[in-house]
Amino acid sequence: MTMGKITKFLVALWDKVKKFKLRTQEYFVIIGGVLILALILYFVFHSRSSPLRGFDLSQVIGAGHLKNSSSPTSSSPPPTFSSSRPEAPLIALVLDDNGYNLEQSRNFIALPVPLTLSVLPSLKYSREVAQEALAKGKEVILHCPMESYKGNNWLGPGAIFTTMSDEEIKKQIEADLYDVPGATGVNNHMGTRATEDSRVMRALLSYLKERGLFFLDSRVTSGSKAREIGLELGVPVLENDLSLDHDPDPQAIREKMKRLGEIARKRGVAIGIAHVYTRDILPLLSEGIGYWKEEGFRMVRLSEIIPYWAPSPGGKP
Repeated sequence: MTMGKITKFLVALWDKVKKFKLRTQEYFVIIGGVLILALILYFVFHSRSSPLRGFDLSQVIGAGHLKNSSSPTSSSPPPTFSSSRPEAPLIALVLDDNGYNLEQSRNFIALPVPLTLSVLPSLKYSREVAQEALAKGKEVILHCPMESYKGNNWLGPGAIFTTMSDEEIKKQIEADLYDVPGATGVNNHMGTRATEDSRVMRALLSYLKERGLFFLDSRVTSGSKAREIGLELGVPVLENDLSLDHDPDPQAIREKMKRLGEIARKRGVAIGIAHVYTRDILPLLSEGIGYWKEEGFRMVRLSEIIPYWAPSPGGKP
């Protein structure tokens, strides 16, 4: 039943109700009942044609790194990784913790280079940041809160916990991705405990494989199982090379950006993470971007790294 047929049915029902002379309160009760009936009819009939019980995420979640596929499934062939090097060394810059402040994110969206914005779910500006970033040609990934050994009060909404069942993990990541439309991948926000749990990572990465999405391991712990499980399942798992603003001192950030360039020069590709809330990070990144350009590096979106990716040795960045 289409929404148009439901509407016609309700209009006809209302015409019959109006023939009775009822008190005002009785009309309100009937109107409420009609509205509830309309919602029930809509979701019952709509969910029959939707594989996700009410809405189709294929138009919300990005098709990932898999092109020409609007809804990849677990039957998709496993991704292949090229051992060739790009013509110029590539740097992918990821900006974490978007979603709290729209104007703050807009400053980075306005930078005239390819960037990847990692957006937290269920925040006031999560969807708006994602939509504006995509409109300006930036890449968007979900910054998924994941359980840590300490400090979980900073996780925010939408977190993955090790106490969740596989099905609960799937439902949570599905809901989080719905909050960040157009996401092509996921990286962890915190997550020392969750990323060390093989079962949790297998459940999460299995779902990402179904959706054709990749995972970026922020590498908050050397014990992360992301790479191991990703290879087992055939899911692209990228790894952060450097957290540029772990030490917020401007000179320390400059040194990290130079070091990231050295990694890219040596290996052909490099991934760095910074945070939108770090003081002075915007002018420092603008300065670093200019330096990278002068040195012959090419900035790319995170998914553009996948064809050239070769994981670095384990350990914290």
